[in-house]
Amino acid sequence: MADNAHAQHADVLVQTLGNRLATGSADFDSGSWTLGRRVYSSEFGSNWSVNNPGFNALAATSPSMPAGASRLPGNTSLAWDFMPMKIDGVLQNAFYWDGAGSTAAAVDFGALPGPDYEIALYGRNAPVAVDGAASLVAGDVIDVTSSSGALHSHRYLYLDSGNQNAAGPPVDGIYLLSLRMKMNGYDPSQPIYMVLGTPGSTLAALQAAESWVTAWADELAPDFDADFNGDWVVDGSDFLVWQRNFGATNARLVLGDADRDGTVGAGDLAAWREEFGLSIDSFAGAVNGTLPTPAVSVVPEPSGAVLALLGISALARCVRMRLH
Repeated sequence: MADNAHAQHADVLVQTLGNRLATGSADFDSGSWTLGRRVYSSEFGSNWSVNNPGFNALAATSPSMPAGASRLPGNTSLAWDFMPMKIDGVLQNAFYWDGAGSTAAAVDFGALPGPDYEIALYGRNAPVAVDGAASLVAGDVIDVTSSSGALHSHRYLYLDSGNQNAAGPPVDGIYLLSLRMKMNGYDPSQPIYMVLGTPGSTLAALQAAESWVTAWADELAPDFDADFNGDWVVDGSDFLVWQRNFGATNARLVLGDADRDGTVGAGDLAAWREEFGLSIDSFAGAVNGTLPTPAVSVVPEPSGAVLALLGISALARCVRMRLH
């Protein structure tokens, strides 16, 4: 990479917070392991591959375990999905910027440079690639945890302009991916992002892109708290999931636990009302060349049928209270 870029060795840390996977930073340079980080950067080598960042999970007895976090279950597969992202109203599972600039105002992600471009992540069993389509792509397994829940694995990312770069090397610039981590028995993590430079791109452009993605991390890819049935639409079907499981404990998102406190209750209904109408098509996404500003959210009014469901639910609870 131009400007003699120095890549800090900070891997993706994956632990659990309650019933959800959580990501952070496994920083081998500073020796610190923290939760909260969701954006990672690296540079493809001259062979158009890179195996950083890696993926880490701490063992149950590790003194470095972040406060509030817990170990992953032992002997269990950690997997991923590639997530679609939305920038300037365009939905894609991979984006490209030519890297011309060094500030957030210069960031201008768009389509991949050609129709045959792919970026593949080589999983434990097979490589899985994204090509800029407007879709989620199910990934493979990163690795299997040890009996103590620990994991340390470096998987290769490969940038291909077509037919393993047979027609020529990929165009220099900054490439952007999003993933969510998955494991049986847990809600998937929030989306994480890989900001990837090429040998001819600049460190200043990579840093500008990483800063821009970090600022937009909550808006860039879909992560709906009230999408209980996992169809990427918050609607009456999700309300019915909440209604059927009202009062459940040790609950997950699939049972209606939007606020992830382990119980399906009134707070989850409030979250559903706030997100009602969100979908892959309607969520706002990010805007090139700007940073997000606080805005007053406008909550769509539930339809008459949904309001009727709410009334029936309230009536049923009143009847149950009187019977007891």
